[in-house]
Amino acid sequence: MTKQEREQIRKRFLKLNTAIVCDVYDELEWPVTALDNDIRRRTFERVRVAGWAYPIEGQLSVAKGADRLKLEVVDGLPEDSVTVWGGTNAHGFCLFGDLIAATMAKRGCRGAIVDAGFRDVEAISETGFPVFGRYVSPVQSVGRWRVTRHGEPILIRGALGELITVSLDDFVLGDEDGVVVIAQEHVSQVLERAEAIVRQEEEARRLSEEGMSAKEMLEKYGHV
Repeated sequence: MTKQEREQIRKRFLKLNTAIVCDVYDELEWPVTALDNDIRRRTFERVRVAGWAYPIEGQLSVAKGADRLKLEVVDGLPEDSVTVWGGTNAHGFCLFGDLIAATMAKRGCRGAIVDAGFRDVEAISETGFPVFGRYVSPVQSVGRWRVTRHGEPILIRGALGELITVSLDDFVLGDEDGVVVIAQEHVSQVLERAEAIVRQEEEARRLSEEGMSAKEMLEKYGHV
């Protein structure tokens, strides 16, 4: 897939929402791949996140000094990526702050999903860089946690309690309702069906305004 094709797909997804994507999964009778409900937008600006997943994972560590692997990873992020941070056993401290977020943004990264915490919410929010996280903490990760692997599949708890696999170049969409991860091989199918549902719902709203009842809507479209 070319860079132009990837960006076109990203822009089309930005016109959709996570609820529609989850409806597509239900329609296809696939396990829903929404992430745990506690992972939500923590930055202030109401900005959606959409892009190609770049998984990053770490472990508790008492090593002192800078986490050089983390710096190397953010310096080398691909454009239009969304970093997905697997905190693993992280609790009570942040995985990054505004300086790392600024570096990610400069690399063309479109946002971050953090299965743990981050900090400097006000500073990051002012830049418009969206971060969806489990919690916020002022406590740094230096001497507590380090990146151990990146660009490889990671597991994050899903909204329904199961584990969701996030692999490199899966597609990530996040909005006010939550975050959903779409496996790379399903991106085109899910996108096209979601767009069709949006068109269908627009027609249903018009017919509702013209007097169609909820029962009639159910008979015509199969759901309300």
